Amino acid sequence: MKHISKLQQQIFGIATILAMFIILLLGITISIVLYNQGIQNAEAVLQNKNKTVTTLIQGYFAPLRKAVEYAAGDGTGIDHGRFQEAETRQAILNMYTFLQNTIPNINFVYSGYEDGSLLINNYTPPKGFDSVQRPWYQAAIQAHPLASDGIPYQDIITKEWLVSIGKTMTDQNRQAVGVLAIDASMDTVVQALSARDDAYPTAHNYVLDNQGIVLIHNDPTLPGTFHEKVFQSLPPAEISEGNFSYQVADTHTIAHFSRLDDLGWIVITGVPRADILRPILVTIFSSLGIIIAVSLIATWLVSFLLSRKIINPLIHLQKRVQEIADGRKASISSDFLPNNEIGTIAEAIETLTEDALFQKTIELQTKNSLLDSLSKTDQLTGIANRRRTQQVIEQEIDRFNRYKKPFCILLFDIDHFKTVNDTHGHEVGDQVLVELAGLVQSVVRRTDTFGRWGGEEFILVCPETPLHKAQTIAGKICTIVRDHEFAQGLGVTLSIGVSEFQNGTTLKEILSEVDRKMYLAKQKGRDRVEA
Repeated sequence: MKHISKLQQQIFGIATILAMFIILLLGITISIVLYNQGIQNAEAVLQNKNKTVTTLIQGYFAPLRKAVEYAAGDGTGIDHGRFQEAETRQAILNMYTFLQNTIPNINFVYSGYEDGSLLINNYTPPKGFDSVQRPWYQAAIQAHPLASDGIPYQDIITKEWLVSIGKTMTDQNRQAVGVLAIDASMDTVVQALSARDDAYPTAHNYVLDNQGIVLIHNDPTLPGTFHEKVFQSLPPAEISEGNFSYQVADTHTIAHFSRLDDLGWIVITGVPRADILRPILVTIFSSLGIIIAVSLIATWLVSFLLSRKIINPLIHLQKRVQEIADGRKASISSDFLPNNEIGTIAEAIETLTEDALFQKTIELQTKNSLLDSLSKTDQLTGIANRRRTQQVIEQEIDRFNRYKKPFCILLFDIDHFKTVNDTHGHEVGDQVLVELAGLVQSVVRRTDTFGRWGGEEFILVCPETPLHKAQTIAGKICTIVRDHEFAQGLGVTLSIGVSEFQNGTTLKEILSEVDRKMYLAKQKGRDRVEA
């Protein structure tokens, strides 16, 4: 009996040592996993916040940039080389009035010429004013023939943040005769940059130019200064976005950046590393405390139960052997010894393990199927998302290159959708998007792929479809949407661009072309198809 008691003590001792070893391994493993997961979650939060800001900026300034390129280009029919003629100057001023009435974000539209003069509505430049010396003029000249990067500045009187985008105007010989510029309010952008994040309240957004000069920052002393530590820590210019880290003084910051090539800006979202580590460490220590308590209790309980199941059969075995050795009839049947709880437990564990593995396999398959669906579906409308639609376009390009099967892309945008959100609220706006998706989905062909491109923009990929058939489809969509009564009795119209893929065209080029056509449809009055 003393021998058995000693064996029981050894089992408990070995179980405790094993438990401590397991706790150590689990502690290290879980700490590493939780740390990496915490950093990844923080980076994902920063990336999403950064994407929100950059998407807002791009969506906000894209119309302005297109307006500058349009007004300074040949499409207006105005010969800017004849700016000194009264008729031409009046035509230019009329165009400026049209742009200001069409795009609400525009504060000023004006043009400066090589003789130093300024052409603008409702403003008389001060005596001695020389437009050639102004930063917006020089920036556009340096960027010629492209539009200049956005130059933010603060209005001296109103203290309102504005941005200036300019482009050179040329005569019939393609010689620069001046610069056309648009100034627009940046209040919406500044508010978005200043928005606080619930997960990381100390997270902050700011904007640099391509030379590392601070353009916009929540610290009013930094705009106009060179942010050396941040700029030197950024990845090379050919990398458009990503995560990085930098240290200023004693503060180590983890950040995400995006380059806005159209504006020449770098949008950075950062949060001090200490603020990221604090909740991670709390989670790690809490998890370790629970693991230690649960592991010790479970190990001691299991070792106690195993002792009873293993030692008791050994006692019976010893007693039976002793009885046989003593020439006595065994009081314990030999059948009992090999068929005790050890065999039963082994069989039960095997059965439980098989059941558990099967159940886990089913759960994993279900989750994988759900994840696959989520990766391809827009969560609001239930149709294909941008990623899935782009994959389909790439597949159609491959098919075209192999079999020369024609296909078309329809890109359309809800006219005046911002007014719907502003007037009726975003919930009604979401209802309109859902209704529109269902309405269009009900009339397109089963072979077509209909998806949400972003915001109120939708895209339709039509395989084996020439341009004239795609135009018919687009017209049908325009009509059914125009005739449909949406949520709260709203009427909705679409501006649709249609493009057929041509040999030698790239994915980027056809998307750019169909976007341009959609924008042209809006310029021509909306509720129409442009092919």
